[in-house]
Parts: sequence; C-alpha cells; structure tokens
Amino acid sequence: ISECLVGSEMCIRDSSHTIVINDALSYQIRLSKLRLGPDVYRLDIRATTTLGRLTVSHAHYHNFATAQQAFNHQRHQLESH
Repeated sequence: ISECLVGSEMCIRDSSHTIVINDALSYQIRLSKLRLGPDVYRLDIRATTTLGRLTVSHAHYHNFATAQQAFNHQRHQLESH
C-alpha cells in the first residue's frame, strides 16, 4: 500500500494483490479509500474461478492502520493455502 504525506494529512492509493492458487482459482484482495468521508477504507476479497468472479467478503474500516493490518492478514492467510 503506498502512502504519501500531503501537508499534515496522509493519503492512500488503491492497493491490490492477486494470489493464484491454481489454474482454476485465484483471489484478488483490494484496499481502497472511499470518498464517503474522512478515513473510510474498504477491503474487498474476490475469487475468480473457471465459473466466474465472486465477492468473498468486504469490510469497512475507519482508520488506515486497521485497514492495512486487515489487508496484510488476509493476504498472508490466502498465500498460506
């Protein structure tokens, strides 16, 4: 996840990571900052199979540190399978 300082505020750019399990299954984890208000982040996990795409889960976080921790945790869990 790339961060930058703008004055005294922190900004986030969309971050995504793809994990390929095999030829028939992969996951994409995406963390993005929503424009709904200050410090609202969305974490989405989508599975892509030979049958199509499916949203596995999504969650909202109200601070960057918690959102980044959830992103890293989910990524490591999926990579260990």
